[in-house]
Amino acid sequence: MTIWKLTPIDLKHRDWQASRFNQEIIVRAESEDRAREIATSAFWTGETNPPGEEIQTNPWSQQALVSAVEIKDTSYPDTGRDEILDPEEARAYNVA
Repeated sequence: MTIWKLTPIDLKHRDWQASRFNQEIIVRAESEDRAREIATSAFWTGETNPPGEEIQTNPWSQQALVSAVEIKDTSYPDTGRDEILDPEEARAYNVA
């Protein structure tokens, strides 16, 4: 498995209202797309917009709002299930 660092870029963008978490995270996943899926599922607020308002998209799936970098040298275990590894407050949102 690969270890990914996902870092928010533009926290002023309105789509961040659709996320419960907006800090850098470390994720273990097979691919960048899978790491983004994990963050999207974990942090989505589930709120819908009133009629007539622009629909918000979860920012974790957007390359313009979150960078994703593979981490090569890490103390994080590269075996185990796909999950958020760090920080601790983000781990509470891991989806079983």
